[in-house]
Amino acid sequence: MTDRPEPAPPPTCTCLPPWSALATVIEGASHLVVPAPASALYLAHCTGCGAAYTGPWKRLTSSSRAA
Repeated sequence: MTDRPEPAPPPTCTCLPPWSALATVIEGASHLVVPAPASALYLAHCTGCGAAYTGPWKRLTSSSRAA
């Protein structure tokens, strides 16, 4: 047994459905992002509850948005 405290679990999105909309701020500008199998330099967050999304994501471009 060790005297170190257990690390806190990552924040969980409280929205229904979870992680329905994600955004990040890059150089002062907000960008919508989507989960993706890639890594990113910036931290994304849920636009509903503000929870940090710690998984990989990519920017949502105008050509990839649903009409």
